[in-house]
Amino acid sequence: MGAFHAVAPDTRASSRVTARRRRAGSVLGAAASAVVMGALVVPPSTFAQPRTDPAVVALARALDRRMTVWTHGSRVVYVSHCRAARGGCPARVASFARMIGSASLHHDLDPFLLAAVAVRESGMNPLAAGSAGERGIVQLHPRGSGSHVRYVQSETYRQRCQRRDDVCQGEVLEAGARLLSQSIEHCGGVREGLGAYNRGECGETDYADRVMSERQRLLLLAKSDVRSVHDIN
Repeated sequence: MGAFHAVAPDTRASSRVTARRRRAGSVLGAAASAVVMGALVVPPSTFAQPRTDPAVVALARALDRRMTVWTHGSRVVYVSHCRAARGGCPARVASFARMIGSASLHHDLDPFLLAAVAVRESGMNPLAAGSAGERGIVQLHPRGSGSHVRYVQSETYRQRCQRRDDVCQGEVLEAGARLLSQSIEHCGGVREGLGAYNRGECGETDYADRVMSERQRLLLLAKSDVRSVHDIN
């Protein structure tokens, strides 16, 4: 998998596409807002910080639970790549949630959608590498969407990034969010845009189904009391 193609907007149908995109975005945004409002009545978590966007707080909660393998009493065991994170898994997912929120805001995306792409592409593992050299949590292709992203292009830089809490994923998410936003606008719908993000052509695919299913899991985890996605399926 991975993001390869940069999709050019179709200027001949830009007004129709924009209208369709806004309708699709309003549906996703409304659902995410409902989750955020629900999350506000949950007791304060380790992710809650002054002036933090409520959507980012809810997303961090969901990602923390998504990275959980099992719990026993007060002990929480995370997936192996997150256990090894500098500063611990909660700190990593909180950092990723903030960057996902920032990139989503910049490119007019639902943050839970962008997070779902990251989970499906890499399992939120910043060190994941695709068969064609894709890198980062949204798996940017080195000859496509990642062609100008330093994290994708330089092994030396990636090694240095491992010493940072955010693993330099801000630039990765910015490029991934840009491509996803362009794909949705070009294709006229979220599912069709996900198809273009994955394979460079508009159209609903199994990949789109998996991402939308993952987004729903994250929304449920954001407002649920359980720690593991397995407990809500």
